This record gives sequence, C-alpha cells and structure tokens, in this order.
Amino acid sequence: MLREIEKVIIENGPRWEVPFFPPRNLFFTKTGGSKRNPTAQPVVFLLFDEAGSAPRWVAKVSRDRSTVDLLQREYENLLYFYHRLSPTLRATIPKPLVSQEDPGRFLFIEGGLKGNGLPAFVHPEGGSAHRKEINAMLEQAIAWLIQFQKETREESLQLSEKWIKEEAQKSVDLYRSTYQPDPLEETFLQEHLKRWEEWIGTEIPLTGQHGDFWLGNMLSDGNSISLCDWSFSKKKEIPSDDLFFFLCALPVGAEAADPLRSFENLFFKDHWFRQRAEETVTRFFAEWKLPLRLFNQLFPYFLIKMSIREAGQYQLHALRNHIWRDRVVSLIQNRSRLINVGAGPA
Repeated sequence: MLREIEKVIIENGPRWEVPFFPPRNLFFTKTGGSKRNPTAQPVVFLLFDEAGSAPRWVAKVSRDRSTVDLLQREYENLLYFYHRLSPTLRATIPKPLVSQEDPGRFLFIEGGLKGNGLPAFVHPEGGSAHRKEINAMLEQAIAWLIQFQKETREESLQLSEKWIKEEAQKSVDLYRSTYQPDPLEETFLQEHLKRWEEWIGTEIPLTGQHGDFWLGNMLSDGNSISLCDWSFSKKKEIPSDDLFFFLCALPVGAEAADPLRSFENLFFKDHWFRQRAEETVTRFFAEWKLPLRLFNQLFPYFLIKMSIREAGQYQLHALRNHIWRDRVVSLIQNRSRLINVGAGPA
C-alpha cells in the first residue's frame, strides 16, 4: 500500500500546485486503522517529504463498504467547500488532490496543514494569563466557524409540522430504539417533541458543517486556524451544531480527562468560563438572528442527534460509546443549572 501511495504522489506531485520534484524521500506515519480488523476502518497515513515537521499530504484508504461511503462523502464535501470558499478560508482546509476507486476500495489524498495545537485545557480557577490565552483561543475558533458558515450558507429551514415529524420525531425514535430510555428520559423526550410546536414558522439558516469541530482538529499559525478531519462534514446543517460540539468537547476543570465531568463543569457550574460560554452562544445566536430561547430546544436536539451518531453504525473512529447519551441524562438531571443564554452581553 505504501508503494502504491508513493507511486500516486510521484505521478501527480508536479500538478498539485506544490513544490515537488521527484524523486524525493517520503516518510509515512500511520495514524489510524486497525490491525485486528483492517477492512473495517480506513487507514490514515501522514506523509512527510524530506522529513519536514508538518505533513505534506494525508492519505486515507478504506476497503470496507460502509467506510468507503464515508470517505467518498468526505472527499466530495472537501471538493465542494474548497471551490466555494474564499482564497483566505480555502487555505485553512485540506486541499483534495486525487482519488482512486477500485471494487471495494477507496483511496484519496489531500494536502497537509501546518500549525500548532491550541491550548488544550480550561481551568475554572485560572489566573489572568490563562484566561487571556483561553479567550484568544475561543475568539479564534468561533471567528473561523462563523466565517466558514457565512461562506457556505445557501438557504434556510422553516420549522414546520412536517419537519417535526420527519426530523425531530425520527431522531427521538432512533434514540428510544438505541437506548431504551428510563421514565425520566421518556418524559423529557415527550416534552422536547411537544416544545417544537412553539417554534413552527421559525427560520433557521442552513450552512456547511465540519461535524467534528473541536480543538483536536485545529491548528494555529498564530493568526488563523486550520481544520483537519472532515469525516463527518455536511453541506447543509443547522449552524449551532458545530458550536455545541466545540463547547461540549472542551476539557474543563480538574476532571478534564473525564468527558462527562468536563461537560458538567462547563454547563452546570459557576465560574468565569461559564460566563464566556454564555456570551459566546448569545453572540452566535445574534449573528444568525436566532431567538435566544431557541437554545433550550436546539441544544438537547443536538445532544440527541450526537447520541445516535456515536452509538451506531459508524466505524470510522471506532465510536460506539455512550458518552453523548450520558450527556443527555446529565442535562435532564441538571436543567435548572444550564447556562443562561442571553445573560451576558450580546
């Protein structure tokens, strides 16, 4: 496989608009895939040429039908976004270079991204220097997200009885069949569905979605950020989903290694960063002219959808864990302490 990838690069390098004069040494690092089950997951290679510090290319290969479809969608979405975005933003996403499809297999190669990781932990008791660093990170990430969404917006969704039945009800039914909710959950789900009726006629913009928008997929050059791993990207989705994913995935507090405790630290406990999160969501909703109260409907809807995605049929990231369902349960138990969107300055 490595020789085949190298052959593709040698043959295509000169037309990829990057400095490349074969033959040169290529260095491969495997970052994904399973030796125990090599056909189930795509194998991901980072490719360095002349031992550079940043990957020049990323190659993804799948031999399984379910993940072949995922890789095909990722490649198609990257092509779509790459040709739609402004030159400045285009430089912050992987450049889709070439794809090859054989029976039962799909390979594509994309350009690598440069930069360093962003601050990884939020300390509720952190001092002024830490707060400044985290605030800068937050502003950088949200600025990129809003710009990306503005450049990929196409239309709006008008909430209707038809949408409630086909989308909201479908998500709740999938959640029920996946988890067999207890009585407390079931009451919450019924209330959640009922509350959608209040919002019939409301318009929500539809924009491009990264789908895995968290610090682990971000690189910064000091001025702007770049986003890798577009495996769960979509061309049209509710814009708040990427924002919610980002906040839910932030490591917050001494229990940062525990994703559930970290989630609870951010959304249900009092500290300086909780206020920043409230302000961020408020500003984001104002940017898209969304009613602030709609947060209390869109946020649980997002958690329900993620619970289905993470528990189910995808093998790309070896998911199949219940952390998102645990977050739904935690939200139900702590609703009265949820961040108060609209409390901070807009």
